[in-house]
Amino acid sequence: MARYVVSDLHGCYNKFTELLRLVRFSDKDELYIIGDIFDRGPEPLKILDYIYENKNVYLIKGNHEYMYQKYYEDKNPDLWFLNGGKVTFNEIIKRGKSFNDKLYEYIKSLPIYKVVDNNILVHAQLHFPPFYSELSIKEILRFQLEETVLWSRHNIGKEKKIKGYNIICGHTPVQSIKNTTEVKILRRKNTFYIDCGCVYGDKAGGKLAMLRLEDFKEFYV
Repeated sequence: MARYVVSDLHGCYNKFTELLRLVRFSDKDELYIIGDIFDRGPEPLKILDYIYENKNVYLIKGNHEYMYQKYYEDKNPDLWFLNGGKVTFNEIIKRGKSFNDKLYEYIKSLPIYKVVDNNILVHAQLHFPPFYSELSIKEILRFQLEETVLWSRHNIGKEKKIKGYNIICGHTPVQSIKNTTEVKILRRKNTFYIDCGCVYGDKAGGKLAMLRLEDFKEFYV
């Protein structure tokens, strides 16, 4: 059994399945997707279907899932569409109201972080209270705010360490963190940035990256 983490699929279903074949993903393994299966790319609901069909695949909420959730609640698509949500919206409409209602309940129920052994999986960043070094991991996690863990980039370049734990996140493509032609998972202190900008394509050096938790081996397509 192996456990893998991937993020920011953004509708890139073909790249996703290519990466699963590369690691020979099986029903004995586990996959954690740390947000943003929706928007921008062409096939977001195929990824959703795969998650629905495989009980060993776990989705953690990202800001794009959250934008869909807020659209459903408020009936205002402006922010979602501004961030590439129209393609997802069109696909959802094709499947009808009952599908949309079920999807909303599923997205609303998603966790905003998950702890797997000594790894904290979160879409964007953790929120660190001023006195976090005096707290246990359970106490730190009680302080997590949806707005921070789904959207924030505040700690990039100012990474904080939690003794005994790694933080694995997506949201911010590594190309925008480090000016380099080598696009790969970036590690700073105990934080791993694994979004390699797949949806932006070859011109931006985009790749889909996956991290295996047992040995932190990296895989790319």
